[in-house]
Amino acid sequence: MWICLISVFPYLWLEMVYGIASLQLIPQYPTISGSVTLNVMEITENIGDFTWYKGSKPEIPYGILSFIYPNSPIIFRGPLYNDRFSAFNNGSLRIKDLRATDGGNYTVQLKKTFENLTVSLIIYESVTKPRITAFTTQLKENEVFTLICTTEHAMTIRWTRNGAGIPSGSLLFRDNKTLTFPNVKRGDAGEYRCEAQNLVSASTSDLYTMTVAYGPDMVHITSGRLNVKPGSSITLTCSADSVPPPEYQWKHNGTDLREKTNKYIISNAAPEDEGLYTCVVRNPVTLGTAIDSAYVNVTADIAVGTSGLSPIIIAGVVCGTALSIVVILGVTYLLNKMYITPLGEAQRGKQDESEIYENVADLQPKMNDSFYTDLQYKSENVYNIMIR
Repeated sequence: MWICLISVFPYLWLEMVYGIASLQLIPQYPTISGSVTLNVMEITENIGDFTWYKGSKPEIPYGILSFIYPNSPIIFRGPLYNDRFSAFNNGSLRIKDLRATDGGNYTVQLKKTFENLTVSLIIYESVTKPRITAFTTQLKENEVFTLICTTEHAMTIRWTRNGAGIPSGSLLFRDNKTLTFPNVKRGDAGEYRCEAQNLVSASTSDLYTMTVAYGPDMVHITSGRLNVKPGSSITLTCSADSVPPPEYQWKHNGTDLREKTNKYIISNAAPEDEGLYTCVVRNPVTLGTAIDSAYVNVTADIAVGTSGLSPIIIAGVVCGTALSIVVILGVTYLLNKMYITPLGEAQRGKQDESEIYENVADLQPKMNDSFYTDLQYKSENVYNIMIR
């Protein structure tokens, strides 16, 4: 029983005088080239003799330094000692100008209490500046595309596009170091960044501009007018939705005009300039092509169409046409009243008369052949007028 009390007494005495001792890192996340203190907690005064070791056990080959208090503190240097180590009278150890090799377990042996305290030291390195790379520089729509964020000492990696989240449909792999688009779309284009972080630092990559080649789509020729007089000028403009900008080719009735811009200008139109103009658009990356055509009329008689006529002239033509129709209808009506109607009434009268006087032959008027001939002539003229 006495043996048990003797063996336990130092720990009880340490707890009553100093509290329960433990080790703490100050700062909690030490970095390369920085400093750290392996602080003995709950002890604020001279704790007496102590020795620090590199490792989880108090082994002499791994000794760093010893502090002994006969009258004044005496420091004994161990096999692993260097001038970057220093100690405090409360048992704490300070390490400056930290290196990656300084990481590991450290143990302090408190001689008065026969107690060993161990702490694990992790040396953090600041993340290196991330860099975005890609496998191809000529990205086409609907292809597989991958961006890689290269950095060191990062615990987390976060991607952004145009300062916001990444597009839906994109996938992250290898702890977010790889951003993959299984079927890239033109809407996925933009400015990308990757940000690397750990407990002690953060760094962001430069902008990576992702360009998605597509098209050409929606090819269209525009012009102020397509009907011109000889000597006039006309400009045909070809537009297309395409990334990168497309190549242009112009044709006139199938013949190459050797014009490579999106505009074709006819400065002094001649009859031989009339015809079908075709714009051929080609994307140099996707190798896709598309065309649009427009027909140009070059004529002195602009009346062949409404294009180029003023609204007043067009209104005059319409009014004149309507007036002509009214006149024709009026003449037709008068001829009908003068010839067709009397003739019909005369025939009906003759029919009635024959019915009334069918038994009175002597009372019927005698008509000679010239009357019938004249009547037939007039009827034929009326008929011909109506046909015309």
